[in-house]
Amino acid sequence: MEPLEQRTAAVLGGDARQAWAARALCAADWQVRLWRVPECPAAPACGETKETAEEALEGARLVLCPVPCKRASAEDWMRLLTPKQTIVGLNLPKSLREFCDSRGVAAHDLLEREDFITLNAIPSAEGAIAEAIALSPGNLHLSQVLVLGYGKCGRVLAQKLRGLGAHVTVAARRWESACAAIADGSEALDFLLLPYHMPRFQYVFNTIPAMVLGELMLNALPREAVIIDIASAPGGVDFTVAKQLGIAAKLCPGLPGKYAPRSAGEAVAQTARIIWEEQEGNAWGWNKPVLGSD
Repeated sequence: MEPLEQRTAAVLGGDARQAWAARALCAADWQVRLWRVPECPAAPACGETKETAEEALEGARLVLCPVPCKRASAEDWMRLLTPKQTIVGLNLPKSLREFCDSRGVAAHDLLEREDFITLNAIPSAEGAIAEAIALSPGNLHLSQVLVLGYGKCGRVLAQKLRGLGAHVTVAARRWESACAAIADGSEALDFLLLPYHMPRFQYVFNTIPAMVLGELMLNALPREAVIIDIASAPGGVDFTVAKQLGIAAKLCPGLPGKYAPRSAGEAVAQTARIIWEEQEGNAWGWNKPVLGSD
């Protein structure tokens, strides 16, 4: 097990999620150094603020990249990284990953891990629902709601919408996903049938990072409908056509940081710690073997 005095983390820039992630690391007995992390209610317990990235990174074994991590800003500090460090972030730029590979630095993108994706789907879904409520004059309760895609986020979103009393239909390309949606309590449709069903939906939530709501689909949708797109940019909606038709449509990136920075930041910290322990070969928490198990 790594000695506590060597468990030093550098938390770099980003939004309020980083401050909460830093606080969670402090609570887990990590020494935390901050650089350009915004202030938040957690600030007094977040760690030690450093003036430069070099001061924050010196001797740090775990590095939380800014959220979001952009190529231009990463170039300011990535050349300070060493092979002794473990880098964790969301949507790591290609240039940063290539640099880490060339230097033998372990780099982990949280959006490639099933555990983090599952946790991050919760604030994403809650934020999407908040955006829909803000855009519509009507209730979600008893409304006809369409969820496009049934991955981690689509599944959590559909579950929470059903909990609010909405009639939820899921559009899925894979039969297995459609079966899962039906088993969970939603109606399921094949994408080929969607144009015939679009007129009945008052809300549409898209989770698919591909163009799925083009002119044909949008023309069939009621003009008072609300579309919330939480897929990766540029999303899956033709926003130009939606605007021409007078349909309220919004691309909503970064919902966890906007609506639930504490929960999202704690998920970042927890997953980063698990990555660290896995990399160090330590069995702990859920990773510990249970006596008598296979």
